[in-house]
Amino acid sequence: MADLTLYVDPSWMDPACFHAMIALEEKQLPYKLAVVPTNAQAVLENKGVIGAMPMLVHDTFAFTDPVAISEYLAERFPIPDHPRIFAADLKERARQRELMTWLRTGLVALHADRPTKNVFGRPTLRPLTSAGGADADELLRVATAIVKPGAPHMFGNWTMADADLALALMRLIGSQDHVPEHLIAYALAQWDRRSIKRFVAHVPTTP
Repeated sequence: MADLTLYVDPSWMDPACFHAMIALEEKQLPYKLAVVPTNAQAVLENKGVIGAMPMLVHDTFAFTDPVAISEYLAERFPIPDHPRIFAADLKERARQRELMTWLRTGLVALHADRPTKNVFGRPTLRPLTSAGGADADELLRVATAIVKPGAPHMFGNWTMADADLALALMRLIGSQDHVPEHLIAYALAQWDRRSIKRFVAHVPTTP
């Protein structure tokens, strides 16, 4: 039995923590969840080289970065004993990594206009800025190119990129920004997965 502990932010608004927990849930691995107060940085620094969240500790090995976590889990707990969370095809797997990196590091103006609390907290109804609107248009262009109408996921199997793209689309959906109907259906279908429901159940209720 693997000894896995995931350290997460207490706000439950961090998309990186979202990615890491979804990976553990989709791999159907038993793990412990540790919520670290924002003023307890020393706890993380004492465990790993980089004292950041999310942090995954496997036995005595501690490391951070959401994609590093999902890739580690994919390789350390491979199919057929555990479900697949990366695309089976090499080219699709490269596309998946490309998308996950872009969604995490790009679209800066959209993230500012539509932060993660737009999904897990009370959404803002303020209009998008010009830069945020340009990012939204680019997100929808990319999503439309890769998600076909009626398709349950992007590639031949569900992948972590589906969770990340759904989170990005939900930033717009939560504020009632324009999103094509098939992309709304796609995002809501991801939101209905058990793994994402398990994460959302931890989010504090907004008064």
